[in-house]
Amino acid sequence: MKKVGLTGGIASGKSTSVSILLENGFKVIDSDMIVKNILREDEEVIRYIEREFGNQFVYNNKILKREFGNYIFTYEDERIRYENFIMDKIFNKINEEFSFHEKNHEKLCILDAPLLIEKNLHKEMDYVVLIWVSAEEQLKRLIDRDKIDEENAIKRINSQIDIDFKKQFADFIVDNSKGKEYLRQQIHRLCVILKTL
Repeated sequence: MKKVGLTGGIASGKSTSVSILLENGFKVIDSDMIVKNILREDEEVIRYIEREFGNQFVYNNKILKREFGNYIFTYEDERIRYENFIMDKIFNKINEEFSFHEKNHEKLCILDAPLLIEKNLHKEMDYVVLIWVSAEEQLKRLIDRDKIDEENAIKRINSQIDIDFKKQFADFIVDNSKGKEYLRQQIHRLCVILKTL
């Protein structure tokens, strides 16, 4: 089974791209959903966050994601410490999902992972797709989408490798700076290519 990593910066259009890929019958592993499920269900993670970062981030045995997210994106050392703790759990779930699709005789499976390159997951993929958007457009979209101020948006963008730097790791680059219809056309072209792999 071919493994395709799909990545891009925050607010670059990955979710829209994934929707189109799903419409075209591709199997997609959503790493953000894996993280959300771990944060919601994994008692060890909930206790770790409460113990290591403070009980102000846990209420009724649930992680207050917005507050915790703002905190770890403000303090890089804390974000790295949190990521180091949770990454093994995320990698294990991703591998379980790849195994599931392989056992079901899928020819190709896509991993949607914002931190694909930052966490070296691109080395495990047969191909990498980068959804690219200009820095200005990325900032504008993030502020609009998440209803956060510019300072917090910049912190979140800066927590990832520069999107232009990621180009060197990509086999396919999709330009999402010209609107949804243009993105849709490019993803449809990508679908044709992926079906030949």
